[in-house]
Amino acid sequence: MVGSESVPELLELLLSTLLATALTVGGALTERAALADLSGGISAIAVWEVYMGLVLLYAGYTLGTRRVLPAIRSA
Repeated sequence: MVGSESVPELLELLLSTLLATALTVGGALTERAALADLSGGISAIAVWEVYMGLVLLYAGYTLGTRRVLPAIRSA
């Protein structure tokens, strides 16, 4: 049975995992939209989408490697 002190840790791990996944998927979808927009020529929207997609991917990667993976490895 899970001790009461580890329930908040498990909840934090679950939320961190869901957030890292959402950021990564959002970044991938934004990059996909950027590539579709760039196929029609370079525009301000396409450049912004590339930038935001990279920011989302980086945020998802950073959250996953600094919080989620260490917590899973220590379990």
